Amino acid sequence: MMETIRTERDTPAGSPAGIGLKGWLRWGWRQLTSMRNAIIMLLLLVIALIPASLLPQKRQDPVLAEQWIEDNGVWGTILDALGFFNILTAPWFAAIYILLFISLVGCIVPRSFSLARDLRSGPGRVPGRLDRYETHRSVATDLSEDEALALAESRLRGYRTVRRDGGISAQRGYLREAGNLVFHMSLLGLLIVFGLSQALSFRGQAIIVEGETFANSVLTYDTFERGLLVDEESLPPYRVTLNEMRPEFYEDGTPSAFMADVTVTMAGEETDEIIRPNEPLDIEGTNVYLSGNGYAPRIRVTDSAGNVGLDDYVVLPDITQTYISTGVIKVPDVTEGEQLGFQATLFPTARTQDGVIVSVNPDALNPVLVATTWVGDLGLDDGVPQNVYLLDTENLELVTEPIGETDIGVLTTLALGEKADIPGGHGTIEFVELARFAALDMRYDPTLGWMLVFAVLGLGGLATSLLMPSRRVWVRYNSGVLHAAAIGRKGDEGLEKTVSATLSLEEDS
Repeated sequence: MMETIRTERDTPAGSPAGIGLKGWLRWGWRQLTSMRNAIIMLLLLVIALIPASLLPQKRQDPVLAEQWIEDNGVWGTILDALGFFNILTAPWFAAIYILLFISLVGCIVPRSFSLARDLRSGPGRVPGRLDRYETHRSVATDLSEDEALALAESRLRGYRTVRRDGGISAQRGYLREAGNLVFHMSLLGLLIVFGLSQALSFRGQAIIVEGETFANSVLTYDTFERGLLVDEESLPPYRVTLNEMRPEFYEDGTPSAFMADVTVTMAGEETDEIIRPNEPLDIEGTNVYLSGNGYAPRIRVTDSAGNVGLDDYVVLPDITQTYISTGVIKVPDVTEGEQLGFQATLFPTARTQDGVIVSVNPDALNPVLVATTWVGDLGLDDGVPQNVYLLDTENLELVTEPIGETDIGVLTTLALGEKADIPGGHGTIEFVELARFAALDMRYDPTLGWMLVFAVLGLGGLATSLLMPSRRVWVRYNSGVLHAAAIGRKGDEGLEKTVSATLSLEEDS
């Protein structure tokens, strides 16, 4: 089994004919548990995961997924029916996963028993004719049978040897087959751990403005994805307060470092921590990553009746390299007139060049907010989920002013601390103050350690199976002539050298 001789299990079987139901089942099982089909299933699993990285998934972002389906008409409906927006729970993905699992088990179990038998029984008998092998040699000797075989056996260092019936049977490469089995067992382990990860892990994202506190509850996450066995009511009870978001920049304005200064409260105890990119904070097994940051201006909007419709920090999530930040402001709670929406852009260090506002530094040295105004129905009362960072303008009208023969949106420009009338007599808008926000990514996965273990074992097993040579050598003495032959992997250039060294009958000095 250690040499590269195709066995009955690995030989492609043709379609059986006239063998009955039992024969068909046996043939199907052999097809399923062949190593070739295991590799095909593994490739299919990898290919099946590709759409999950290209298409929005309902478990991660249901709003974006539904929007994609709606925007793409018939194709969106077809892909939705086929489960491409929830791939990990799609029946066809489960079928590939289960078939791969069965195929690996069917490959591993018989090969494990075969390796155990080989280890227990040792090298097999010496073939009757060694000259039928491609790599063989013969040499005449004046030594007796015992002397010649003993000297040949001494040349086979690193081989497991057995002397019987006037010959020597030697074999090496058990580690290669063991490495191969470890590799496939590791793949099986990774499949099991992957399934457990999907059931036991959760992941969520939350944006926190300086001075605000995040409580670890499903309701406070911006997005939340959980495994099937995760109880939403039993999340670790901790709170994270963002004291200060501290970005650092080089002289040319490119970012050099980010730090989130936070206070973690758990079981009544407070601890001050620093979160940096790629240096997550561990809270009760949950890794808290700093995945982004930006500006959140505090906006106060007063409607036409003089009532405050909004007084809160507004996150502007779309950020350029110079931290020009864009987002939307929604004001549904007006007591008089139509609902208000604004498309706003913040320039951290504003400067006018050729009549156009630009930002020359990512730090907030001269913040200016520029907004266009929309009036009408924001669509928040329809019960349909919306992305809070996008403005649905289907039922809104842009407040415009004529410029020449074209009507364009009226721009409202506000420096920090300034107030301005909303175009169209819809009230006032005020740029009260400016804070920073931190985007945190919380992940809990108890299987990560096992994933690492199986990944390392798999790489070690693969390296062993590829690098360790697998050879069999036979030596037979017959009437003053010593014959030797060897077999190994295809293209093994060391076979000739091994046979020649085995038949070198001069004792080492």
